[in-house]
Amino acid sequence: MLLARKHMLVFFIGINMIKNKLLKSNLVITFLFVLMSSHVYANSTPNEIGKVVFARGAVSAQSPSGTVRVLGKQVPIFQGDIITTGPKSFSVIKMIDDSRISIRPDTVFSFEDYSYNEGHDSAVMRLFKGGLRAISGLISKNEPEAFQLKTSVATIGIRGTDFDARLCQVDCTIDQQNAKNKKSAAKVDQSVAKIAFLKGDVYSVNAAGAKTKLKRSSKLFEGDTIETKEKSFAVIIFKDKGRVTLKEETEFKIEEHRYVADKPEENSAIFRLIKGGMRAFTGFIGKRNKEAYKVKTPTATIGIRGTGYDLVWSGACTGGGSCGLSGSVWLGAIFARNEAGEFELLENQSFQIRLIDSPVLFTDTPPIFNAPRPDQVDIDFDALFSEQGDDVPSGLYVNTREGTVYLKRDGEIIEMTPGEGGFVSLDGSVIIKLEQPKDFQTNDPYLETINEEFESLYDLFGNGIGGDNGIEQDAFGCLVQ
Repeated sequence: MLLARKHMLVFFIGINMIKNKLLKSNLVITFLFVLMSSHVYANSTPNEIGKVVFARGAVSAQSPSGTVRVLGKQVPIFQGDIITTGPKSFSVIKMIDDSRISIRPDTVFSFEDYSYNEGHDSAVMRLFKGGLRAISGLISKNEPEAFQLKTSVATIGIRGTDFDARLCQVDCTIDQQNAKNKKSAAKVDQSVAKIAFLKGDVYSVNAAGAKTKLKRSSKLFEGDTIETKEKSFAVIIFKDKGRVTLKEETEFKIEEHRYVADKPEENSAIFRLIKGGMRAFTGFIGKRNKEAYKVKTPTATIGIRGTGYDLVWSGACTGGGSCGLSGSVWLGAIFARNEAGEFELLENQSFQIRLIDSPVLFTDTPPIFNAPRPDQVDIDFDALFSEQGDDVPSGLYVNTREGTVYLKRDGEIIEMTPGEGGFVSLDGSVIIKLEQPKDFQTNDPYLETINEEFESLYDLFGNGIGGDNGIEQDAFGCLVQ
């Protein structure tokens, strides 16, 4: 009996020794596992690719592992992050290559591949929903093709630029109407004419001397001088439906143009042909108040009887050859007045006026023009002068602010320069360049924050973003610092 108890005691001691050894072994294994896990975690920590400049409202980032972080000022952004902004929430992020990205409300986008100074410069992002504005940094300067914004309908590429993009549903139609209402309330349109058609290089110089390259639908104002370069021409349509075609190498000034439909006695149209040639077709001002319409030239002032005519100024006459003012009437009648008197010029007559005190010389040959008669150019006046439609088809809209932007889908590419927009329908069946971006693109206050640094809530609300006196405060009305 005693012997049996001794054997049992030895057995339990043995079992306890084995347990202790196993416990120590497990502790060692656990320690090694934790150490290895820490080492692996340290090595798998995502690369920091940027920082938040500021964030307002519900702004978050989700890592590839699914971890969600609230974004605030100076919070880091990592490779693979998916950024989400809630209603009336927005943020600005500065990237490691000094690119800046402004994110509007209700947006979801991700950083698929963003690296700099690693032998593989890349800035590839994906927009799932909403909109953003990007000002590219050093990556696009070093490797322009490396900067891309992918969407479900097309890929946006750049060549050193500032642009914004937005995937639209019904929200853009609402924003378009709001932008138009705000624009209409802000100021009255003082333009007197628009470019209906042009070819080549055409510019306007305003009264202050500022020069602007023109495009179709560009607005023109009193005091503007329009210049056409070599192998270029422009067709201008005025608000009274008068039209003027300017041939190549022409300078034409709008000295005065006032049109009030129900007050013809207050209307006036005074132009000056400084250089080159013009083809004119008069509008309502010429029909209702003929004395209010004049074209000044160095050798005569031209008046009208309701008409269509051509004028060419070939320079001062200092000898023989083509010089002075020449012209022809192809519809109606005009008159020329100078120090030699007043001379009537009828339909199908051609003429020359050499000097300011020279009478009209009738000729057999009209001036030669390589630009169309303005009355023979197909122009949709209502479409040209009406505000942009409120209906905004669903799809991707791009607005080029600086540089060159291209849209690419299924091998089709369109390029856009500053002031131009682009559109791709959701099904990809339509991919077109827009002569000008929509109002909701150019008047988006959230995207104007890209160059601002708000240091306090008061600064943010004091800049007139998203309301009469700033962004209206709501459930998300806090600035995350």
